[in-house]
Order: sequence, then C-alpha cells, then structure tokens
Amino acid sequence: MKMKLLSLALLTAGLVGTVSSLHAQDNAPPAARAATVAAPDPAQEINNLVRLFRAGDLAALAQAMTPRSKWEAARAAFEAQRRKPVSEADRARFAEHIQQLTAPDAVDQLMRKIEPELVKARPQMPGMLLMAFGAAHVAVTSPDSDLTDAQRKALQSVLPGMRLWASNTDFLSSASMRHALTLLSDAARRTGITDVEQLKALPLEGVLERAGPMLAAAKEAVRTYGIDLDAVADSLKVDVLALGTDSARVRTTITVFGAPVWAEHELVLIEGHWYGKYALAEIDNLEELDG
Repeated sequence: MKMKLLSLALLTAGLVGTVSSLHAQDNAPPAARAATVAAPDPAQEINNLVRLFRAGDLAALAQAMTPRSKWEAARAAFEAQRRKPVSEADRARFAEHIQQLTAPDAVDQLMRKIEPELVKARPQMPGMLLMAFGAAHVAVTSPDSDLTDAQRKALQSVLPGMRLWASNTDFLSSASMRHALTLLSDAARRTGITDVEQLKALPLEGVLERAGPMLAAAKEAVRTYGIDLDAVADSLKVDVLALGTDSARVRTTITVFGAPVWAEHELVLIEGHWYGKYALAEIDNLEELDG
C-alpha cells in the first residue's frame, strides 16, 4: 500500500508536459481564432514551469504539468489508497527504508556499502568511458543506427563537450559520493517523514510539498558531478513549427555541455492549456497501472 502512495505522488511529480508560445493564424475560422485567443500564452506557461522547477515547488509543478481532470483523478486515487489500512509488515518495511536515509549515521552506513563498489569500478572506468564514447561515435556515423538525422546532429554537437566533462569529472570519487549522499540524507530529514502514518496523514499535494527538499538536494548532488540542471532549464528555448486549433508542434532547444540539443514535440490543447501528447499518454498508462 505504501508503495502505491509513493508511486502516485512521485510519478505524478515526474510527468512532463511540454508547452511553447503559439500564435493564431490570420486565416483561421472565427471560432478557431476565438478558441486560440482564449487559451493562455504557452510561452508564459513554460516559463512558469521553469520557475517552479528552479524553486523546487513539486506540488505546483506537478499540477501545472497535468490537466485538471487528470489531477483530480490522481488525487482521488491517492485518497482511496490513504484510507486503506497499513499492515505491520509494510509499516516496518517503510521505517527500515526511511531510516537508511535519515538515521544519524545514515551516510556512514551507505558509504560502507558503496565504497567497495567504487574501489572495484575505478580500474574499469577508463575502459567504460572509451566504450561509451565509441558507441556514441557509432550511433552518429553508422547508417544502421536508430537515430534520425536530427538526433545524429544533436548528438554530434554535444559529444565534444561531453568528452571534456567526462575527462574532468571523477565519477567514482569517495568524497563526491559522500557529499551527494549527505545532501540527500539531510533533505530526507527535512521532509519530517519518519513513518508511514505521517505519509498517510498528508494529501497528495502535501506529500509533494514535503518532497521539495529532495528535488533541491538532487539538483545540488548532480551539480557535484558538473551538471547544473537549473542552468540547463534556464537555457530552454521554444520555437513553434506548426499550429492548429487544438494541436501544435514545437521544437525545444537546451544547452548541454556547451552545445544546443533540440527535440520536437507534439502538443494538444486540453482544458485551456497545452500539454505534451506523449506525456499525456504516459499519464493514461499510469492510471491503468494503478487502476
């Protein structure tokens, strides 16, 4: 039961809806123009998503990415799970898992488990990186790869910066790992959740609000390894490629490792807001799994 509570909360937070600035066509029928004018400016919506991501406001971010009717359905499913009793086995399992992050010596215990794996992997790392970049080179140059021409160009542009980043980053540093785990452990304590009953006492929005420190800590932990997710989010640019009355196609571009990486997305207009077509399909799949 507790796992369904967590999956409903965390997976809802992870749903991504892509939006962009869209403009009504001058030759569109009056009804279509009115429908387009009535919709909010998608450019402002995506700027709001970036702002919420940077602020670590998971509750608001999840709601902004999810159509209101689907959000209400997720909330109702979450409430139904909250009303179910918790078994003693589930209660004990939850307490054990949360203690792994929140115990006073949590980081020391985790490092005792992880350090031997770091030691074992260090001699293998140069070969692993060589294989990874070799595979990337094949993907860029081989006509048999599954990449589109656009994806090839994007990967080709980012590879030099990625190589530089990988060559200057010690992924297996014990100090970096300890720092990242300390950030996550401190954030887990700040959620204030120590047992499953505390989790059950919170509505869906409350769980996501409590999880906010974990997002901030995760971003800081990733920054330890040379990736600034806030900077990547700030670099986002959206271009409109096609526009209809209830659908659109956009290109999003972000800067990663000093190079632009872009992708195209199909959007649909639902309940007055733009959402990613395939992101909505993922929401539907999630509803079926938890149904």
